[in-house]
Amino acid sequence: MSLMSPWGEKLDPTCPLPEYPRMLLQRSSYTNLNGMWEFQITGSSEKYREDAWERICVPFALGSKLSLTDKQLQPGQVLWYRRRFRYEARLPHTLLNFEAVDQVCEVFLNGLPVGGHRGGYAPFSLDVSGAVLPSNELIVRCTDDSDTGLYAYGKQRLKHGGMWYTPSSGIWQTVWMEDVSDGYVQDIQIQADYDTGDVSFQLSGNFSQAVISVAEDRKIIGRGVTNDGTYVMHLDRFRPWSPDDPFLYDVYVQTEDDTIKSYFGMRKFSAARDANGCTRFCLNGKPLFLSGLLDQGYSVDGLMTYPSDEAMEYELSTIRALGFNMLRKHVKVECRRWYYHCDQLGILVMQDMPNGGGPYQDGVTLVWPTLGRRRIRDDQYEKFGRASETGRKIYYAELDAMLKELSGAVSVFAWVPFNEGWGQFDSAAVTQHIRQLDPVRLVDSASGWFDQKAGDFNSRHVYFRPFRAHPGRDERILLLSEFGGYSYLEPLHSEAKKLYGYRKYKDRLMLDNAVQDLYQKDILAQIPKGLCGCIYTQVSDVEDECNGLFTADRRILKIDSRRMRRINEKCIRGAISE
Repeated sequence: MSLMSPWGEKLDPTCPLPEYPRMLLQRSSYTNLNGMWEFQITGSSEKYREDAWERICVPFALGSKLSLTDKQLQPGQVLWYRRRFRYEARLPHTLLNFEAVDQVCEVFLNGLPVGGHRGGYAPFSLDVSGAVLPSNELIVRCTDDSDTGLYAYGKQRLKHGGMWYTPSSGIWQTVWMEDVSDGYVQDIQIQADYDTGDVSFQLSGNFSQAVISVAEDRKIIGRGVTNDGTYVMHLDRFRPWSPDDPFLYDVYVQTEDDTIKSYFGMRKFSAARDANGCTRFCLNGKPLFLSGLLDQGYSVDGLMTYPSDEAMEYELSTIRALGFNMLRKHVKVECRRWYYHCDQLGILVMQDMPNGGGPYQDGVTLVWPTLGRRRIRDDQYEKFGRASETGRKIYYAELDAMLKELSGAVSVFAWVPFNEGWGQFDSAAVTQHIRQLDPVRLVDSASGWFDQKAGDFNSRHVYFRPFRAHPGRDERILLLSEFGGYSYLEPLHSEAKKLYGYRKYKDRLMLDNAVQDLYQKDILAQIPKGLCGCIYTQVSDVEDECNGLFTADRRILKIDSRRMRRINEKCIRGAISE
């Protein structure tokens, strides 16, 4: 049986994921290169052969069903891509953009090297103005060491199973081109200050002057001019962004020969003591209980890539309709449109840094925490799979790329640099580094265990025993950042080879009742004692993990939607009343 999502079944392989990918810096010049490409795998010192090309559907990673090939790249091998296309450049500069390539790539256009990239989760852009022709041949050379190398890999493992998943290699997000003039806007950073009403703009590019306009409900409410790329606009009154009212302001920037569109939201993330002395998470200065789901970001047919934008919107809209107000994006960075949808729908996002390093010692990351040893110093690099100094430097480089790329995402309220000790090192110093680069968001320094008393959260993972809050033990925000994980395998909607989960149920009704009972006993009862949020494991089934609220194909919601919404409303109302 080959399991597919409804969106995967109706996919047009000649034009997948055609939507504009970069919503924080939009312009009208856009050519999508997704569709049918060619590929082949060679040895590390070999070049591609003209008689060995096979077909692949980009942007779905090698080995995913929607890529139309089941081959997998091994460490030491090279994955080659080829795409031939016609292109008519209409402006002086042509940019070739890749939303994500896993892990290391070199790019050649018409035989000329035009650049490359290292790291599998960040978008990058190459100026190919000197190489682009009316008729083009694009070659991309990729290597991927997966969990045996130095770069971040998240849940991907060559020997996968249980909570580790099939690895992806190569291009796994949209490839596209755009034409720009000499004075184009290369980047825009917007920082909204909720307390003062000031909105700061930082533009980069070769333009001499830029006009910045801000619109509320399509009506211009402010306009200014900058000659150095910086500008501050004050809003006397503004409409705050929140899950209940996710209002976004539109931004238009016009230089002498470029026009872009962007957006921002007015919100503030903080912590404050309640009347009982418990530290609470606050949005816009008011306590808000975080009721969320752990989101692995895996698709049954596209692996790390959603089969369509419609599939993305459906999943997020359903999660919001269930009453959840946040997601924890787990050891993966999503495509940029995903964050745009969260911004629009009012879903708060706690963003993990994908883990790297290794191999991990199960005794350290699994056995010791189960036995209560959770306060080990994380400067013991070898114990945590971080013996390589080069690997630690690469971690910082990939972390900085993620922080910069998602700095404009309105919905992202917290960063998670490490999860359960996977490749963890110097977390207090890493936390301080994050604060220096992004002082407006919170930090969950070490999710689960091996907490070094840094960051804004006392972050707990509890699966095998009842969760109990203990007031006064920690002055940080108490977050149950993983719990639940209840499993039920829906017949004909799973490809699990060996069912993995923390508690197993025989039918949907038993699962639904167990989830309700868990929230009543472990969540609602603990909110008055200081619990500020909970993150249930997880959004959907993924391979052997059958502990999702959705089945892996997203065709069935395993729990009763009305009951789930009611219990979420109780959690959020209960926290507010406290």
